[in-house]
Amino acid sequence: MNRRFATAAVSLLLLAVTAATAAPAAVAEPVPAESATVPVSASVRAGEPAAAAGDFGPVAVRGTGDTVLTAAFQGFEGDPVRISVDARAATNTDPRSTAGHFHVRHVHTDGRLVADFEGDVTCLAVGGRGAIATGVVTKGEAPWFPGLELVGQKVALSVEDNGRHGDRMGWVWGAFGQPVSDCQGTVAFIRTTSGDFSVRS
Repeated sequence: MNRRFATAAVSLLLLAVTAATAAPAAVAEPVPAESATVPVSASVRAGEPAAAAGDFGPVAVRGTGDTVLTAAFQGFEGDPVRISVDARAATNTDPRSTAGHFHVRHVHTDGRLVADFEGDVTCLAVGGRGAIATGVVTKGEAPWFPGLELVGQKVALSVEDNGRHGDRMGWVWGAFGQPVSDCQGTVAFIRTTSGDFSVRS
């Protein structure tokens, strides 16, 4: 009799545990998007990139910057590099609203061309004085790297507009196996020696 009672008690206990663990699943069902109480200004439609609040207006970056590579660039220390970019977007970080062009030229200290390429800007992100423009190379050459294919490769150009205090710029080259995603890049890590960039947000 005691054994039957114990068996029945265990069965009831297992049934209670099963019901308790199953109940939250019904409560945790996702709420349909159309019934969610999210302010219109904070919502993002499916497939659209998210942007920070207040950054939905037009943005732009324009200008040219010259720099001289430092000792961090082994084998290229002292080389002059020039980057030009002219890009604009109707909405921050939205590739569909972006248009523009970039041009990069790198010459060795002995006068030989290292690389010269240009292309279309496909995404622009701006925040404060900084901007990141990513794009695709449409034309170019890199005599210093025989066999390196530039056309079709993605690049990321970063700019920091410091007015008359000296701008900064940076880059990531997809042609060298460095991953480049839309509107993502590195910090502007090197100071310009001449030229001027203008960032508008």
